[in-house]
Amino acid sequence: MPHITRDEGSLGAQAPEAEPPFFRSEDREIYGWVSGVTHCSVEEVASATGLQQHEIEESICRLIRLGLIRIDSSPAKYFAVSPETARAELIAPLQRDIERRQHEVDRIRAVLYELTSVYQEGAARRVGPAPVEVIASPSQVAELALQLAASCHSEILLSEPDAAAAAEAMPFFQSDGSSVLGEDVEVRALFPHTARFRPDLVERIKVQGRRNTSYRTRSDSFMPLIVFDGQVAFFFDRTRSEGAVLVRDPTVVSFAVAAFERAWTRGITFSASYERQVVAELSENTKRTILRLMVQGVEDRLIARRLNMSLRSCQRHIEVIMRRLGAKTRMHAGFLVGESGLLDD
Repeated sequence: MPHITRDEGSLGAQAPEAEPPFFRSEDREIYGWVSGVTHCSVEEVASATGLQQHEIEESICRLIRLGLIRIDSSPAKYFAVSPETARAELIAPLQRDIERRQHEVDRIRAVLYELTSVYQEGAARRVGPAPVEVIASPSQVAELALQLAASCHSEILLSEPDAAAAAEAMPFFQSDGSSVLGEDVEVRALFPHTARFRPDLVERIKVQGRRNTSYRTRSDSFMPLIVFDGQVAFFFDRTRSEGAVLVRDPTVVSFAVAAFERAWTRGITFSASYERQVVAELSENTKRTILRLMVQGVEDRLIARRLNMSLRSCQRHIEVIMRRLGAKTRMHAGFLVGESGLLDD
């Protein structure tokens, strides 16, 4: 076992690790035994617990990093420290760091808030299209989306292909049904079919109940974005970042609107109830999209990711499709689809 000095064993002597080491079942047993003696060696722990020496050494290292065991002298003799003492030494530096960072956040926020009007005045004098703004923080994106929604006059277009993020994709709608939107602002929101089975989203729609808000879903993937009044667009790329790109250029915003309209046209109206006919239509729509991707040679895992469903659900759909076609392999299925013209549209 590597030699560990008293200072290395004491969290009070240095800043704690960012993440405490994983606590295992043998750690609990060893810590309990060491707590019952004044001092002990690795050999004494091994004799009492029946554990292997290397297991004990690894466990003691983890317990030392958690501040639960310390070294008294050399040759190494270990003794236990109460969880209350360890907790104070482990958490206190983190708590101080949190308070320091919060103070820094408040200071920076105040400075940036002061400069908002300066930026807006400068932007008003700008000639030509505004530059693209990259917003890295999700909280900044949500806050700016709220500001744009509050000043919106006619329409908001929203598309969110991630079912898990659907409920939080509308920061301008509160959980109690209230909204920052004006009464005349129309909202159209597009989600994946799987979002229909998210209780949090269904409840949000029921509570919100806004007359000029409509929802649709579709099976295939589409662009994640929000467009305000056809003038400002948020583009999201969640494979790389939780932030967004804000664009005011008319040409790019027009492209975003056109992309949304194409996806919206092929969507199916989403209500908070589950009519059998609608569920059956969704299932067939999903199977047709899966069949199209199968014929293109896309593997199961990628199809599931693209349609925002679990791999198991995707494979169940594929089993039904293969059974209906009477196909034994994907190649055979592609041949049968080509012969029948099933996907000619």
